[in-house]
Amino acid sequence: MKNKKYLSMAVALAVMAASSSVLAANVADFGDEEVIVTANRTEKKDVDIAAGTEVVSAEKIKEMGASSAMDVLKKLNGIQYDCIGNANSNMGTMTNDVIVRGYKDGTLVMINGTPMEYRGKYDLGSIDARNIERIEVIKGNGSVLYGSDAIGGVVNIILKKGVDKNSVTFGVGNRSAYNYGVNVGDDRWHIGYFKSMLGKKHDQCSPALQGGAELKYYTYDLSKENLNISGSLSDMWDVYYNFSENMGYYDRSFSAINAGYDGPFNVGDRYQTRRYDTINHNMQAVFHDNDWKVSIFNNINFIESKGYTDASYSSKTKKYSYSNKDYHTREKNTSYGVDAQKKWTLSDATRLVAGLSGQRESYNAYVTTAGTSSSYDRNVWAAFAQVDHDFDAKNNVTFGARETWTTGAFRDQNYSNFSMSGSWLHKMNEENNLYVSIAQSFKMPTYSEMNKDSDFAIPNPNLKPSKGINYEIGWKQNHGSHTWKAALFHIDVKDNITATWQTTPTKQYQYNNVDFRNTGIELSCRIDGGDKWSYNYGITWQHPQSRSDNAKKLTMMNEWENCYGRLQLDGGIGYRYKKFKSNLNFTYMCSRYQSQSGPNQPVKPYLLSTLNFIYAPDDNNELNLNIDNLLSRRDRTSNSSSDYYCAPMTVMFNYTYKF
Repeated sequence: MKNKKYLSMAVALAVMAASSSVLAANVADFGDEEVIVTANRTEKKDVDIAAGTEVVSAEKIKEMGASSAMDVLKKLNGIQYDCIGNANSNMGTMTNDVIVRGYKDGTLVMINGTPMEYRGKYDLGSIDARNIERIEVIKGNGSVLYGSDAIGGVVNIILKKGVDKNSVTFGVGNRSAYNYGVNVGDDRWHIGYFKSMLGKKHDQCSPALQGGAELKYYTYDLSKENLNISGSLSDMWDVYYNFSENMGYYDRSFSAINAGYDGPFNVGDRYQTRRYDTINHNMQAVFHDNDWKVSIFNNINFIESKGYTDASYSSKTKKYSYSNKDYHTREKNTSYGVDAQKKWTLSDATRLVAGLSGQRESYNAYVTTAGTSSSYDRNVWAAFAQVDHDFDAKNNVTFGARETWTTGAFRDQNYSNFSMSGSWLHKMNEENNLYVSIAQSFKMPTYSEMNKDSDFAIPNPNLKPSKGINYEIGWKQNHGSHTWKAALFHIDVKDNITATWQTTPTKQYQYNNVDFRNTGIELSCRIDGGDKWSYNYGITWQHPQSRSDNAKKLTMMNEWENCYGRLQLDGGIGYRYKKFKSNLNFTYMCSRYQSQSGPNQPVKPYLLSTLNFIYAPDDNNELNLNIDNLLSRRDRTSNSSSDYYCAPMTVMFNYTYKF
């Protein structure tokens, strides 16, 4: 295995050092064609990429009325929303997720091409949409180019670097909501700061019955802050700094007293209170020219939970008593490193991208009332290469390979993986393409999954890396005002890392290896009808399943069970007339299943809807009315055993002045 690691690195270094013997890469001019960088680590037209793709521009994000990156992603075809807190807020380490093609914890999330994740988690709800230039989504395996956590897909959030006009924004809404912010800069620099608040108290999940009493969770004062500073030091050096904070309060109170209750508390008394705070710092310095791109990055994440526990319940005596205990947990996650790649044009028909990456990952839990101090570190190294070759004017093939390995891990919990990918694309004409792709995938366990021990978690030092294969056959057509996409896919993962909830001997969860599979089809269409109307619609049918050998959970050993959602319908309609724009977007997910301590159970569908209006009377003034959850549905948006619901209808009115 060591020889294979060193061989992979030697090949990559030799190829990179041979740049003097090959031709320099040409700078392609794509005109008005939609271009994606994430899929191949180099610019390529969307229609010429052998993968399911989505690109959402800043203008489209604005028309959708999205307030954060999560608001954009949760309405895209093939993506399922997994929400814990109201308004995309987090509850400590319980974060909101995007599930691409039915695969949870298999989406790599990046900012400007470098991972923003911390121990497999990310905070998309606090990245303000007004700081985003565009979002690129690659559905399907991206492990060969980007490494672990990219089994289901890759989300790359490209932040703004420069502004056309300076602007200030403020807004008010129902449910004690408000926001304000500023965008300033020039054609080379951008500073954007935005803060939002949702203040009104709202019960966020189904009441829990325990010992004859009914307990309810309430959320309030949910705030988000996002600061983006980015720009160009020169034609070849860019710098980025992104700060985000996601904070909220959660109270659990006695909402009813039923027969059999035995305790000193009354309706309205508080059971416990928590304040959850998630802070992220993402820093990058990027060197680039026609051939090279070198990213130096440092990501720092803090998660803190503080509160007070008024009551305790004994499962043995079935009684309540006063607890009067402080609650406090705090952790810090850090990653820093470098990602370097180089492009070559080996001939008129052959292109090569190759590179090396290395990063240091650290996890630190601090001494608090709910835990002891612990610290874990490891190094993650990788060498990768991808060759893109045109056999003729109609046929293109791509082959990629990646070697990834870790060093310096606690208890010598080091892993390595070698993965390959290949695709073939056939151009029926300039706007109509067919493709086939096969790619190996992998996901390495995080140090927290293997070692973290808390009130609700049991560490599992024996976790294996997840390994799988993704298959996909697709068709894309970009014809005039119509863009059509279709994909048939199959995902097969062995030893998928999954959190399993246990009720005995205590209520805790533990990460275990189980198998996963999913087969599905995606169809979508986008129509720009001209000066006034635009449309988009899509459908995803899939069959995600997991298999567990936990006999306590299933009635039969090695039985496959349904998970997440099977059928998704999404769509939108936009209207533009002179100085007025309106846009309606929705996503409907049905045939859903929630995880349980026993077999997974069906759960009701959810319907996400947003109606947005924009009126710009002149070049300097803009009015915006946004209505989220248009039908004020109380839909369950979580996929775990707990019932967490979306917030009711939220109306926000914004005014923006440009100067």
